[in-house]
Amino acid sequence: MRIFRKISTLIVNVLILSLCVCSEAYAGNIFDLLSGKTIEFAVGLRTFAYVISSFGIVMFTFLAIGGKINFKHLSYIAISLFFMSGVGSLIDYVTGDSQMNLESKFKDTYKGAVCSSSLCRG
Repeated sequence: MRIFRKISTLIVNVLILSLCVCSEAYAGNIFDLLSGKTIEFAVGLRTFAYVISSFGIVMFTFLAIGGKINFKHLSYIAISLFFMSGVGSLIDYVTGDSQMNLESKFKDTYKGAVCSSSLCRG
């Protein structure tokens, strides 16, 4: 019983002290900050994925020429990477890219489709 009284007194004193010291807590625009950091991370990850996939395509091409893998497998990998690289741009084009006040620059021409995704703003 005596230990419970000491612990409860300690907890009450810590709460009173924290209320006196921390009168206001302001987090700011925490979600804007998190959104910006997420976009920066996605841009970096996207660039990293393009570099790794380009080395992979070169490696698999040499393997296919050397007869270690089928050309069928090489074509599957190349087509998959092609679709992976265009999905972000396709989603921005279809949805209109209305998030975060960024405008899609694709319009209806093929010239605007070069890295004008919202992830490429950095």
